[in-house]
Amino acid sequence: MDKETIRSKTKQYIEESGFVLPKDVFRDFFSNLIKLAGFGLGGMFILPGKKAGKKAAENFKQILGGNLDLNIVKECIMAYFEESRQCNFEEFDLSEDRAFIRVSHSVFAEGLKSRKPTCLPLGGTIAGMLEEFLGSSWQPKEKECIAQGKDFCVFEIKKGK
Repeated sequence: MDKETIRSKTKQYIEESGFVLPKDVFRDFFSNLIKLAGFGLGGMFILPGKKAGKKAAENFKQILGGNLDLNIVKECIMAYFEESRQCNFEEFDLSEDRAFIRVSHSVFAEGLKSRKPTCLPLGGTIAGMLEEFLGSSWQPKEKECIAQGKDFCVFEIKKGK
């Protein structure tokens, strides 16, 4: 399956199943949620992200068909986030047991200031998508974040043992 088909089907899926929410409204909501929850509760943000990612990947598998190779999995993940305008992928290296990802314009970080990474839901969603597409458990770790004053949000997501 080619990139244009994946993007087209993803855009259609998001238009039919998604909703529009202005980024500034979302940022205010998310910023206040982080303040209320505190950063010691990272799992509170990763677990729901994983569940959302699994659901999104299930939908992709229904739309695109069964077994998807690593390149198609990678394109599905990038299409999902970019078409929904959650972030832009600057780098995405994917193997059978590890993903290294660098994104810009993360809706979870842009416009926020924090000492710790704030894109835990994004990392969780990617991990959930990888779990559904490739099997096994995947664990996200955000190494750098735009909210920390960095240029990009950087994730390392590893397959569990």
